[in-house]
Amino acid sequence: MLRRALLATVTTTAVVATMLITLPAAAATTTTAADLPSLLRVEVADTAHSYARSAFEHRIDADGDECNTRYEVLIEESTTPVSVESGCSLTGGTWVSPYDGFATTAVTEIQIDHVVALAEAWRSGAWAWTSDQRRAFANELDVPYALTAASETSNQAKADKDPAKWLPSNTSYVCEYVTSWALVKYRWSLSVDAQELAALQRELSGSCGDTTITLPEVMVTAGAPIDQPAPNDDASIAPFPGGITRLAGASRYETAIAVSKKYARGVPAVFVATGLNFPDALSAAAAAARLGGPLLLTPPTELAPAVRDEIARLQPETIYIAGDQGAVSRSVETALEKIAPVQRLGGLSRYDTGNRIVETAFRSASQAFIATGRTFPDALAASGAAGGIGAPVILVDGVQSSLPASSDALLKKLGVTSVTIVGGPGAVSPGIETQLSRTYATTRIGGASRYETAANINDTYFARGTAPAAFIATGLNFPDALAGAALAGRMKGPVYVTATACVPEVAHVSLAAQGAASTVALGSANVVSDNAAANLGCLTASVPTISGSTVVGSTLTASPGSWTAGTAFRYQWLANGAAISGATSASLALSSGLAGKKISVRVTGSRSGYIASTVASRATAAVTSPQVTVPSTPPRYSGYVTAGAYCAKQYAGWIGYTVTGLKMQCKTSSTDSRLRWRAA
Repeated sequence: MLRRALLATVTTTAVVATMLITLPAAAATTTTAADLPSLLRVEVADTAHSYARSAFEHRIDADGDECNTRYEVLIEESTTPVSVESGCSLTGGTWVSPYDGFATTAVTEIQIDHVVALAEAWRSGAWAWTSDQRRAFANELDVPYALTAASETSNQAKADKDPAKWLPSNTSYVCEYVTSWALVKYRWSLSVDAQELAALQRELSGSCGDTTITLPEVMVTAGAPIDQPAPNDDASIAPFPGGITRLAGASRYETAIAVSKKYARGVPAVFVATGLNFPDALSAAAAAARLGGPLLLTPPTELAPAVRDEIARLQPETIYIAGDQGAVSRSVETALEKIAPVQRLGGLSRYDTGNRIVETAFRSASQAFIATGRTFPDALAASGAAGGIGAPVILVDGVQSSLPASSDALLKKLGVTSVTIVGGPGAVSPGIETQLSRTYATTRIGGASRYETAANINDTYFARGTAPAAFIATGLNFPDALAGAALAGRMKGPVYVTATACVPEVAHVSLAAQGAASTVALGSANVVSDNAAANLGCLTASVPTISGSTVVGSTLTASPGSWTAGTAFRYQWLANGAAISGATSASLALSSGLAGKKISVRVTGSRSGYIASTVASRATAAVTSPQVTVPSTPPRYSGYVTAGAYCAKQYAGWIGYTVTGLKMQCKTSSTDSRLRWRAA
C-alpha cells in the first residue's frame, strides 16, 4: 500500500511510470512560502489545445493492493483508524474537509480533490505532456498536498478555479491551501497567469509568507522532450571544408536559413524566434545547440515562405517558439502547427522566457553561464563554449544588485555547482557575483571590450587545435550571429565577434592560436568583410604626436605612440592639410616656405597578418619666423642697398641707403615675415 511522504521531513525520489522524466536527486532546498511565486513561470493560460479529462488516466492501483488512488488518499487522511477489507472496502474512518470543515464517516460523502485541477494543469502546460506524465500527475501520492479529501460542496465550488477565483471558506486553511497550490505548480513546472500570480503573492505574505518549506523534487522539466538527443551529437551536421566558409543571405532571415541548411532532415527540434530583437533568440541559441536543431528567425506577424520551406525540409520532431505572442504572433504559430507539433516558450519578460527555454532544453547541468540580457555580445560569445560543455546560458538583468529568486531556483533545479559570469562588472554587477559565490563555485570572464571578453571565453574553454571550426560574427548587430551561435554550440566551436573591416587584435591573436582548420563567417561581407573572415587583424594604434618648436629653422619630430608590437611605420607631413613633397621621414625641418602654415603628420602602420592603418596627428599652431630684435640705435649698412631686396638675418634692424639716397631698413612687414630692405 502506497503511503504519502511528509514534505517537512522527506525529499522523495519519484516512483512513477518508466516514461516519466525527473531531475536527478539533489539535496533538499528550503525557502519561505513568500518566495514561491518567484519560482513559477508566468504566461497566459493555453486555450489553443482542447482539454479532455480522459487525457489524464486516474484512480489507478499503482501497487496492486486493490486500493486505487482515491482510496489511498482516504486511508491516509482519515482522522480515525480505518479497516481495509477485501476489494479495499473501508470501515471505521472519519474525514474532515479542510476547505470548509465538513466532517463525515461515510466514504460516499467525501470526494478527492486535485489541488491543482486537471483542467487547470492542462492549460498550464500539461497539454504538452506524455500520457505517462499526465497519469503520474493525476495519481500523485508522493507529496501530501497534491490530493486531498474534500466535501462535495467545496469540491464542486472550487472546480478548476485558481486562487485568484476561489479560496477555501475555512480561512484558517487558506495559507496552507495556497502554499500547496504553489508547490504543486513548482513540482510539475506548471505556469501561472498574471492574475493567479498576484493572488499567490497576496496570500503568501505576512506571517504566512514567513513559513519555511522544503521544495519538492521537480517531476518534469517544462516542455522538455521525453527523449533528448545526446549532447553535442553532431552527426546530422555536415562538416565544413578547410579554409573559409561564408554563411549568408540577402536578409537576416535568409542568413539563418543558410546556417540551418547545414543540418540534415529529421532534426529533434527547431527553434523559431523574432528577427527584430535579440533576447529570445539569444536564450534559444544555447538551447538549440543542446537539443541538436537550428535556430530560425521570423518576422513577428507572418511566417516567411522561405522560413516555412526550410522548416518543412528539416522535418523536426518539435518546433519551439521562443517568446510570447507579442514577439511571434499566433498566426505564425498556426502556420508552424501545419508542419510539426509546436510548443511556445514565453514569459512576461525576456528573463522569464529565457528561464523557460533553459528548463525545456536542460534537465540538469553541473555548470551554467550567467550573462546580461540587456546586450547581446557576451551571451552570444558564451554560446559556443556553453554548447561545448552542455551548459545553459541564463540571462539576468545585470545592472541589478542581486540575483532574482527565479534564476537562483533554476540553478538549484538544474543541480548547478559552478557558474561562469560572462562580462565585466558593468555587464553583471558585483552584487550578483557576490550572491552567486555564496552557493556556487563562481568565475568571472570579462574583458576591456566585447571582443576581448569573447576571446577570453574561447581561450578558457577551447584547447588549441581541438575545435573543428571557428565562427566569426559581427559584434555590432545581432541577427546574423544568433543562428550561427546555435550551430557553433552544437559543433563545439568557438564564437568570435569582430569589427567589420578587420578582427580586433585580441580576437585576432586568440583566433590564430586556436588553429581551427575551418573558419565560418556569419553574414555578408557588409558585416564581416573578407579581410575579417581571413582573420586579418586590426592594428592597435594611437594618435601620433609632434614635438619641437614651430619656428622657421627648427625641426619637428613625430612620435607614432603605442601600436601593435612589430609595426613598421611610414610618415607623411602635411602643411594646412596638404602633403609636403618629400617630407616622409619621422622629422621635418621647418623652412621659411612653411611660415604661417599649420603642420600635421600622417602615420601609416603595417604588419604582416594585419590591415594597414593610417592615423593623423592634430595640427600644430602656425609656423612663425624667428623673432627679430631691432637695436635701439640701428647700425648703418656700409654699402648701398636695393629697395625690396632680401637682407640677411644679421642685418635685421640696420639702416641702409639706396644710390639715390632713400633711407631703408632691414625688417619684416605685417604681410611678409621675410627680411627685406623696406622704407625706414
